[in-house]
Amino acid sequence: MTNFNSQSTDINWVEDVYQLLMDIARCSLSDIPRLPENFSQKALPLLQKVQSIEDDRDGQAISGLHSGHEREWAQQVRQFLLEITSVYLSEQPRMPENLAGRAIALAEKAQAIKEVAENETPSADESDTSVPRPEVLLQLLRESFKIQRSKSSNPDAPQWQQAITMLDVVQGMYNQVHE
Repeated sequence: MTNFNSQSTDINWVEDVYQLLMDIARCSLSDIPRLPENFSQKALPLLQKVQSIEDDRDGQAISGLHSGHEREWAQQVRQFLLEITSVYLSEQPRMPENLAGRAIALAEKAQAIKEVAENETPSADESDTSVPRPEVLLQLLRESFKIQRSKSSNPDAPQWQQAITMLDVVQGMYNQVHE
């Protein structure tokens, strides 16, 4: 059974992560790269929530982060925030490489997770199944492609755009058939 209070909390947490990641990206792209003000005060509760997600191993999926991809994203956020926190607390801080790009990639995934969670209205039939709906899977695949593209040694290769365009076509075809 879905706990709507938990789902709301999870969506709020994903939104908070998104906001912090975007702040990190903006601040690291400024003329004088830096971390956002009160970074540690913002990051600590987010890291604690990731820990509670990792501790949830008893089969009761957290409503906002129930798939393996979303848990993997939460782990990536944890690693990213821990890395930045160690830099923030070091005696001679030095910004990690491609900080803005990594923050933006994680923020895009946060946005996708938030949109999927907000649009998800499980019916009585769907609430008992663990297989996500096709539109959710397509959105996750699209976001995964974008992340992999940003990590690629050749992100400007036309094949990346072709793959993303093909996903858009598949999504359109599915929408036509589904209606």
